[in-house]
Amino acid sequence: MKLVELLKEVNIVSTVNYKNTDIYNISYSSLTCTNDSLFVAVEGYSQDGHAYIDDAISRGAKAIIHTKEVDFRPDIIYIKVTDIRSTLAQVSSRFYSFPSEKLNVVAITGTNGKTTFCSIINSIFTFADKNTAMSTTVGSYTGDIFIPAKTTTPESTDLQAFMKMALDKGCEYFFMEASSQGLIQQRMKYTKLDCAVFSNLTHDHLDFHGNMENYYQAKKLLFSGNPIYSIINTDDPYGRRLADELKHTNKTTVITFSFQQNSDFKINDFKQNNWQQTFCLQTENFKQIFTINVAGKHNAYNAVPAIIYALKKSLPLKAIKSALKKYEPIDGRLANIKYDDFNIIIDFAHTPDGLQNLLDTVKANTKNKIITVFSCNGNRDKEKRPIMGKIAYENSDYVIMTQGNPRFEKDIDIFNDIKKGFPANAKVFTITPRSQAVTHALSIAKKGDSVVLAGMGHYKYIEINKKRIPYNDEQTVRNYLSMTKKENK
Repeated sequence: MKLVELLKEVNIVSTVNYKNTDIYNISYSSLTCTNDSLFVAVEGYSQDGHAYIDDAISRGAKAIIHTKEVDFRPDIIYIKVTDIRSTLAQVSSRFYSFPSEKLNVVAITGTNGKTTFCSIINSIFTFADKNTAMSTTVGSYTGDIFIPAKTTTPESTDLQAFMKMALDKGCEYFFMEASSQGLIQQRMKYTKLDCAVFSNLTHDHLDFHGNMENYYQAKKLLFSGNPIYSIINTDDPYGRRLADELKHTNKTTVITFSFQQNSDFKINDFKQNNWQQTFCLQTENFKQIFTINVAGKHNAYNAVPAIIYALKKSLPLKAIKSALKKYEPIDGRLANIKYDDFNIIIDFAHTPDGLQNLLDTVKANTKNKIITVFSCNGNRDKEKRPIMGKIAYENSDYVIMTQGNPRFEKDIDIFNDIKKGFPANAKVFTITPRSQAVTHALSIAKKGDSVVLAGMGHYKYIEINKKRIPYNDEQTVRNYLSMTKKENK
């Protein structure tokens, strides 16, 4: 694409050596620069792209977008802008021919449940013979292509590139997660949404946002592009606030759902047994019972907006119901391994609300004892650690604290924070490394028990001092029990 076309409508402060040239690649990392690249020097939280301009040029970059003062070279084009992230999103969308305008993009934001929602809605639309793609915390999927995720919401260039790939493969629908950090960093700017979903807002990421109001305002950014539909959980107080605020704009069709509030779609008659659930979903003119092959009231909250959107897109009710009955959880989200008359539950629950929902679900589907192995990650919100300790202790028969991703913190410091949530003289075990904690839990499980492995979910590594040590909860379980992937699941 010609540079002048790529920079069309970009707010440019100044240029040096400017000329209209062909650009064949856009990069925000010097490592991915190739010949005739446009390098966008993004200033991040730990690294500044301006420090890598020379490296980008050595790898083939011929044009640089920047915000700071730089040393100019006579053979390189320099474009100075005021908002580097907005510009990155803008030129990326144009470079890939505005793929979101040709797709039905559905994005969900909220503290918990985003990955599961994407998995459920993708299952429904796939079952109804729609071509789909999705971008999640686990990774991006389209057809037989899987790209592991670096972040919950991809950087804008990667997102636009993947949407273009999905479009080229014939996809009609694109389902994705929108994290608060990703929204603040404008990774989804210039992405047109058919539908935005709000799930919930609970304690998390306050190390990043500072307080819940900032956290809410970050989530609200998803709706600033005026999606056709805004589907909102109004059992959540922030959801009620969001619905009210959006209704006053008259720029999006607000659809609410809840168990407890007056809403457009009301959920009732919720029942769960043997790791499945049923509930009734109704409006003034609609009333249907749905059965989902996954337990937990929180998963009803995840499934309902998927059902609502499917109904709005006129998918057959029979296909929706059949897809839910056959649904299998995505990797590390309430994954249930059955072995020798006890259950092993692997889940990503890493927030107070997520852990509470997980253990409530396990209690409702467990005959005997609950053995919980859990962790809190290092260099993240410390305020939630004692809260999670209290939840684990009060909802389990046997608790084992262990390692998560300590990053640059010491395990003992993380454990001491968690212990503040335990009552005095609480009998709680601390076992590291994590593999030993997991195998100990399995060794003491008896018939009718549930072993809960919380906090790591789909992760394939433990991060310690910038080193990623290979590790996975499910693989540890299967190695210890000598099980294959298909066996007893």
